[in-house]
Amino acid sequence: MQDGQKDRLSHPPDPGASRRAAPRTAERAKGRDERGVALLLAILVLALLVALILEFDTDARREYREAAAFRDNFKATVLTRAAVQAARAVLQQDHLRDKQMGQMYDATTDLWAFPITKYAIGDGLMSAQIEDERSKLNLNDLAASGDPNTKKTKVLRVKRLFTLLQLNPDLVDGIVDWVDADDIPEAAGAESVYYQALRPSYRAANAPLQTPRELRLIKGMTPEIVDKLLQYVTVYPQDGESRINVNTADLLVLQALDPRISQSTAGEIIQSRPYKTIYELDRVSSVADIMRELRPLGLYEVKSNIFSARMSLTVNDTTKSGVVVLQRDEATGNSTVQYFRFL
Repeated sequence: MQDGQKDRLSHPPDPGASRRAAPRTAERAKGRDERGVALLLAILVLALLVALILEFDTDARREYREAAAFRDNFKATVLTRAAVQAARAVLQQDHLRDKQMGQMYDATTDLWAFPITKYAIGDGLMSAQIEDERSKLNLNDLAASGDPNTKKTKVLRVKRLFTLLQLNPDLVDGIVDWVDADDIPEAAGAESVYYQALRPSYRAANAPLQTPRELRLIKGMTPEIVDKLLQYVTVYPQDGESRINVNTADLLVLQALDPRISQSTAGEIIQSRPYKTIYELDRVSSVADIMRELRPLGLYEVKSNIFSARMSLTVNDTTKSGVVVLQRDEATGNSTVQYFRFL
């Protein structure tokens, strides 16, 4: 018999050993379960903490963005005033330059006519384009009283512009009724009786147009039509009787002055610009006789004193756009604000 077999026979297995090992195995299994539960709880708590932190971070970022947007909007609003002063400064500088050069006319080669691009003002950047309001037909001329023939001539001039723009010329009758002082409607116009039947109702102004946007209140004038007109018409000065600056007027505006001015003759006027005096138009042979005829009527000139500046002011991601109308004193070059609107 071998030694191993002798040992097993001399030391038989203890039947109680397996019973004693069973509790220890159960305890170890229970410990592992408890550690697993603790791990799961720890993971759950960590997940909750991460969710709370992410939510807090999202809220904080949103509030920061809102605060930054409010800050930038406030800065842009304040800087719009500075932008107006910048436009005034450009007109002042142009006046001083013209005075030094002995230039008594305004043209598209002047300092004010060049666009301003991303000019730094405080924490913002300004872009602007100054336009000559004397380059447009003044709709407040239609309010002229007195000689019926003079009024008819002015109405026909604006109707020619509407026709050239492929707009219904009958719309002009509505403008006439809006700006004239009486309550007698034109053939295709409308007075307060018409507007009071609308919802909401209102009355015809029977006074000069205060702003170009007022046109939207007039019969038949849709936003699309108004937007198309604004390049060619103005309401400044509000007392009307304005002259067109032939150095800056658009081709269609020049054609509207007289039915005898064709597209080609208006093009010749533009090609020969700038004119230092109104008499220099006599050198444009194709239109010289017409312009000599119109000269005594005070329909055109070669200088301007009313300008509009369309501006945008950007501070970081915030941009405010607007327009200001400035009237420049011909003697001093100082400008006064006639209209100011920023969005």
